[in-house]
Amino acid sequence: MLPAARTRDEAHLYMDLHGCPDCMAVEVPWSESLVEEDGVPARSYHGRCDGCGRERRFVFALPRRPTPPRAGATVTFGADEETSVLFDPGEWVEIADMMALAAELPDITAEEAREWLATAAACLGEALKFVPSGAAAVPGDAFWSVPGRALRDRAPNRFRRSDLEARRAALGSRT
Repeated sequence: MLPAARTRDEAHLYMDLHGCPDCMAVEVPWSESLVEEDGVPARSYHGRCDGCGRERRFVFALPRRPTPPRAGATVTFGADEETSVLFDPGEWVEIADMMALAAELPDITAEEAREWLATAAACLGEALKFVPSGAAAVPGDAFWSVPGRALRDRAPNRFRRSDLEARRAALGSRT
């Protein structure tokens, strides 16, 4: 079964986090096309790795409903009520951590730092989607990846609704 990327932003994030198997480079001038893969409507991304020249390809099932970009948002990963099938809540929190750290690198511009922070806040918003209505935290069965489960095991408090909301607000205040 093909994984579904809810938006182009989510697809590109996934591809960026899965570097070339030969050289680990992530820079690829992606071309995209609509295809049918095993009878499933899909979007294919293909291109040549800038690091070693290897042909790369990712195919994602089209979402049931398209999610338009949010007005004024740096990124849109998915609709408000829809959780990701590409990343679990632990992975979203780890990606947010990585983006927040990138915003503090000395060689980036203030605008780039704001974009990294806004993306980090959006990632925490994605983790929050896994908290059921009325619940205080992300339930254990929402974690399916090895990295996601490992982070939850190391720091379960990071997946409380109140903690995720506070960290998202703190990042948002820096943009």
